[in-house]
Parts: sequence; C-alpha cells; structure tokens
Amino acid sequence: MGYLTKQMATEAISDMSGFHHEVVAAYAKYGMDLLDNLGRRNIVMSQAQEKFFSSSLSNSYDNVINDGRTGQPDIIIGSLSKELECKLTSKQKSGSISFQTDYETLLQKEELDYLYVVADRDFKSFAVLHFEGLTVNDFRSPSPGSRGKVAMIKHKAMEKCNVLMGEVIDKNNIEINKIQKKLRTISDKAVATKKKLEKSLEYWNNTPTKYSISLEEVSLCAA
Repeated sequence: MGYLTKQMATEAISDMSGFHHEVVAAYAKYGMDLLDNLGRRNIVMSQAQEKFFSSSLSNSYDNVINDGRTGQPDIIIGSLSKELECKLTSKQKSGSISFQTDYETLLQKEELDYLYVVADRDFKSFAVLHFEGLTVNDFRSPSPGSRGKVAMIKHKAMEKCNVLMGEVIDKNNIEINKIQKKLRTISDKAVATKKKLEKSLEYWNNTPTKYSISLEEVSLCAA
C-alpha cells in the first residue's frame, strides 16, 4: 500500500473534473474547442493535476510543496522525503497508452515516484496509477527525434504500480485461460488444431506481460 490512496485520488480527480468543465466553457466562449487536441488539453490540465493532488496529500502529510517552476519537482512531500512526478495522458487513436518521462531527469535522480493519470476525451473516466521507485531500467532507451522523452516498459514498471482508479488488466492471463479452456474441450483427433493452440499457449506463457487499461467514471460530486 503506497502513500497515495484511492480517496485522495478521487478527491483530486473530482476537483480536476470541475476545473476542466470551467476551462472548456471558457474556451467555448471565445470560439475555441479545447477537446480538438487532447495533447494540448492535457498540457493545459497538467498544472491542475499537480495542484489538486498536492492539496489532497496535504490533508494527510506535512510540508507538501507544489512549486510548479521549471526544473523543480512537481510535488514534494517533505514529511516522507518523497518527490512525485505528475503525468497526464490519454489513449491514442490506436487505443494504446504511452507512459513517458524525461530520460535525463530520471538519470540524474536515479529513482523517482510517478503519478500517471489517464483521462478520456470528455474528462469523465480515468485511471490513476501510482508508481514508486522507477529507474531508467523501467523505461526504453532514448531514440533519435524523441527529444529526451522515453516510454515506459510496462511489464517491468507494473511491478511497482499501485492502481488507485480504473483497472490494469493482464492480457497474458486472459489469453492463457482462453487457450487452456479450448484445450480441455478439443478432441484428441484434432491434432493440427491442438498443436496450434499449444504453440499459442507457449507464446503467451513466455512473452513479456501485455496490459490493457480500463477507465473508471468519476462524477463531479464524487469527493
């Protein structure tokens, strides 16, 4: 059990949702649609994530600081001697979710805690994932053109994850269970089909764990 709780996450997300509603309305007033570009929307909302989660943490811990200046940690929890990096993202058109970080920052810090919030387009459904003690080994190496941003290796990092909202689904287990069920019912005479299923079972047993993430709806009055 980490130092962030589901109650803290629910309170912060509810406040973020209220703020998001007001920002969308402000954009619309001047003929702009904030939801046209979710990447830009998430940048606009990133400060709100830091603000409202630091407020929730302040109810349980002393000396919680949300500085916001470039080069400073997103949230510092003084009484725990913890630094918390906050990231807001959304599913890509393909349905995948990329959890990224700045490689040089993590390299210098050696180890960091991360709070990833995944939000849908309407900012009504979320997953909140709290990772403790991530290192450069939990992320891919920088590639040309990535501007120092690196993607998480999920099958490594998920071992350090506390899921506060939404659900992280182990796709390997789902596939393994489906194949085993078929193998129990298939006829011994269906040799080719059985071999094909066994080969598929071997793949899912040996491939690094793949994950899907489902989001949880949160109402404005959830707190």
